[in-house]
Amino acid sequence: MKYSFSTWGTVRDLATSLIVWTRPHSSVPAGTDGKHLFMDPTFFQDETLCALTHEAIHLERKHSGCQPPAVERDVQLEVARRLVPFENLQRVAGWAKTPAEMADELGVTEEVVMLRIQSLDGDQVQQLWPPSEYIA
Repeated sequence: MKYSFSTWGTVRDLATSLIVWTRPHSSVPAGTDGKHLFMDPTFFQDETLCALTHEAIHLERKHSGCQPPAVERDVQLEVARRLVPFENLQRVAGWAKTPAEMADELGVTEEVVMLRIQSLDGDQVQQLWPPSEYIA
């Protein structure tokens, strides 16, 4: 599977960042203080990829600590766009029966798949699921 975004490369390029494998707070599984990425060590691989990408985007944008809901939503949508290019989504949409199947194939969380689908415009949705394919 080919991704156009490299999370590890992004973190490596942010030379001041350091990944700390511990939860930043009991109710928060990942976060950043502007210099460090705090990650829950019990994450599964797909959760790690998605959370690391999320926190790396915060670092790119010079965020630290908690952000307002609108900023978090924007970062979440950017995570979905970076980790799930439209071509990859299109490849799995034709055969996957559920968002969970799509997520498993794409190596991301179901939440990221759902956010990516929500970010599509009408033309893109039509490309994924053409109406003519579903007429009885």
